[in-house]
Amino acid sequence: MTSAATAPVRHSDSTFNPLRIEAAMHHHDYISKAVSTDREITLEALRVFTYLSRRLHFDRSIPVLQSELADALGMQRPNVNRAIKLLETKQILLRESKLGRAITFRLNPELGCRAA
Repeated sequence: MTSAATAPVRHSDSTFNPLRIEAAMHHHDYISKAVSTDREITLEALRVFTYLSRRLHFDRSIPVLQSELADALGMQRPNVNRAIKLLETKQILLRESKLGRAITFRLNPELGCRAA
């Protein structure tokens, strides 16, 4: 018997599109390569980008607390702050809003086109 914790995730036919997922994964890989080869991107910025890009999709955004991000990555908060500012300056991350201390970010959907 399968428990709820180990049960496979089921998607309704209206939301699950394998071709869309494959295209998004290819685009994500392309963006990751473009970011990792940019000589101005620091190791800290690359770590922050990698962590956030695994949680973000180009069509959605998530709220982020820099202190939680620092804890998750084992980094100091000022280094996370500096990395986020660099990713924003490069227009890799787009800031959408701020609620309290949480900042909502999304990946720049145009980045793939510019990196080509």
